[in-house]
Amino acid sequence: MNNKHAKPVAGFISLLLSLQPTAGLAAIAASGATTAPTTDIELAQRRSGGGGSRSSGSRSSGSRSSGSRSSGSRGSSGGRTGFSSYSGSGSRSSRSRSSTRQSNQGSRQTNRQTNQTNRQGSRDTRQNNRQTNQGSRQGNRDNRQTDRQGNRDNRQTNRNDAINSRQDGRTDRTDIRQSNRTERTDIRNDTYRKAINNWDRYGSGWYSGSSWYNNRPWGYGWYGGSYWNNWGWYPGQAAVWGLAGMATFSVINSLVNSAQSQQVSYIVVPSSSYSLYYPSVTASGDVVTFEADNGYDTVRYSANCKQGTLNGGAPRNADEAQLLNAACQVAFGQ
Repeated sequence: MNNKHAKPVAGFISLLLSLQPTAGLAAIAASGATTAPTTDIELAQRRSGGGGSRSSGSRSSGSRSSGSRSSGSRGSSGGRTGFSSYSGSGSRSSRSRSSTRQSNQGSRQTNRQTNQTNRQGSRDTRQNNRQTNQGSRQGNRDNRQTDRQGNRDNRQTNRNDAINSRQDGRTDRTDIRQSNRTERTDIRNDTYRKAINNWDRYGSGWYSGSSWYNNRPWGYGWYGGSYWNNWGWYPGQAAVWGLAGMATFSVINSLVNSAQSQQVSYIVVPSSSYSLYYPSVTASGDVVTFEADNGYDTVRYSANCKQGTLNGGAPRNADEAQLLNAACQVAFGQ
C-alpha cells in the first residue's frame, strides 16, 4: 500500500483508537485488515498512541492543503474528543457525589431530628410513667396506712370486746358464786335454826298458849308507835334507810301465834334478815334482853324500848331498827 492510501487509513484508525481503542482494533482486525500491511497498522497505532495532537499538528503545520488541515483538525478534534468526554464525565460524577453528600446530610439531619424527637418523647413518657408510678406508690402507701389504722382499730376493738367479755364472765361467775354462797348460807342458817329449834328448850312459860301477851310477868301494854316515832335518831335515819314505819303489835302477834301453832321457837322479823327467838325475851323495867339469829350466828342483845337503843347505841341499819321494834313489841306491845 502506498503513502497516499496509508494516510487516510491511519487517520481513520487513529479516530477509532481515540474513541474506543480495543473495539476499533477488533473491528479493523475483523473487517479490513487485509488491505493494509502490518507495518502500516503498527505505525498508525504508534502514531495514535504517541499523541493525536502531535501527529495532527505536525502534519497540519507541514502541509497547507485543505485536506491536511481537515485531517489534522479531525485528528486534533478526535484527540480532544476523548479527553473532553472524560472531563465531562468527571464533572457529572463530582456533581453526583455533591448531591449524594447533600442528600446524606439531609437524611442525617432528618434522622438526628427524628431521634431527638423520639428521645424527648421517650423521656416525657418515662417521666409521666414515673409520676404515675409515684402517684400509685403514694396511693399504695395511703392504702397501707389506712389498712394498718383499720387493723389497729379492729385489734383494739377486739381487745376491748375480749376484755369486756372476760370482765362480764368474771362478774357473772362472781355473782353466781355469791348467789350460791348466799343460798348455802340461807340453807345452813335455816338448817341450823331447825336443828336448834326445840320447842321445849325454854320450857313451858308465859309465851305458851294463844293469849301469851296476857301471861307476860312484867308490866306491859304501853309500847307502840308513839315511842318509835319519838326516837331521836328515827326521823333522819328512817328517811335515809327508806323506812316508812315499823311492824305493829298486831303483825308481831300474828307471827307469834303462827309459830306457836307450828311449835317453832322463832319468828322472822318483818323487813329484815333477823330471826327473833321470842321465848328468850325477858324484861326489866324498860330494858329487854333477847336472842336473835343474824343469819350466821345466834346473838344475845339488850335494848331500851323507851330510848330506842340496841346494845347501848342507835341501830346501825334498817334491819337492826326492825329487830329492836319486834323485841319491844313482844315485851311491851299492846
